[in-house]
Amino acid sequence: MTDNVQNNILNEYDNSLRILQKLEAKVKELLNDLLEPNKANIHTISSRIKLKDSLSKKIERKNKYSYLRDITDIVGFRVITLYADTVDEVAKIIESEFNIDEQNSIDKRKALEPNSFGYLSLHYVASLSDNRGQLPENTLISDFRFEIQIRSNLQHIWAEIEHQLGYKSKNSPPQPIQRRFYRLAGLLELADEEFKHIRNDIEEYKGQIEDSINQNNLNNVRIDIESIKEFIQREPLVKQISKTISTKINVPLHENQGVESDIIERLIFSGFSNIEEIKIDLEQYRDKIIDFAVLWISGSNRNNFSFITCEVAFIYLCYIKLALIGDVPDIIYRLKFFPLNIGTEEQFKQLAARILKTYKDINP
Repeated sequence: MTDNVQNNILNEYDNSLRILQKLEAKVKELLNDLLEPNKANIHTISSRIKLKDSLSKKIERKNKYSYLRDITDIVGFRVITLYADTVDEVAKIIESEFNIDEQNSIDKRKALEPNSFGYLSLHYVASLSDNRGQLPENTLISDFRFEIQIRSNLQHIWAEIEHQLGYKSKNSPPQPIQRRFYRLAGLLELADEEFKHIRNDIEEYKGQIEDSINQNNLNNVRIDIESIKEFIQREPLVKQISKTISTKINVPLHENQGVESDIIERLIFSGFSNIEEIKIDLEQYRDKIIDFAVLWISGSNRNNFSFITCEVAFIYLCYIKLALIGDVPDIIYRLKFFPLNIGTEEQFKQLAARILKTYKDINP
């Protein structure tokens, strides 16, 4: 390649930079919109425009380009998924929504030889679809190709470390290191598969919980994050108690907030062993839970209560259960298993005394 050709391409890059920036912004926005239904399984969507210095080195190294449009990865996008099978879901969307340059696209996962190490991704060279390219606002960018890489989070970690080490072929590393690469690649692939199976098992478990709650068969439903989430969603009493507390203390109720793991510890160490026991006590102590919560929050720093969640019903049910023990040392023993921002014996003693006093005040 002559210096003249290289300079022409670099000059074209300078003159086209504004268009490339528009292409980057447009496609990234489009990817975010297209993948919105999958966002729970998407880790990140990123983009970049190749820097001029990097472009210059590529032109010189490849020695095959005549024009800027010959280079397919000047603008690049990367979709990193949480799970390996989401890569294929995203790929179907990309294939249906963009024009794919099949000759220059490659699924590096399938290209990997069985006796090679590596953990690679899916690379598409694409351009705007015909329909989108014909829109007046896309006229300037419709002729440019760009690269979309799709990989799982673990595939991305492998690629980043591999790039940093500089070993990109099976013969690159010293021989004693090669076997360790093989082992690591296998472990990452296994981890990707296991994360996928764990996700699927959780979904199946949630379905079983849902069926048990709908059938009012709660005595065999153990207490954990998933069962409490489903119970909140499907048991009206939880939201009724929480809404009443919210109204009485004039603090907003955020019904769709997630469940914190510490609520599980509180419930278990308050003496509950399954969801049926929780439901029975919510029904039995409904009014006491509300009165206890209102009195407790009224005597607390209101800055700590900019909003409440449906967990509030469980939190004050636990305090009711502790108060029913009636014995400060036993209450302290159980409180020490609660995730609390206290640690001294005196602080636990004060908290136990306050629980007993509050319960006595609502039961004069």
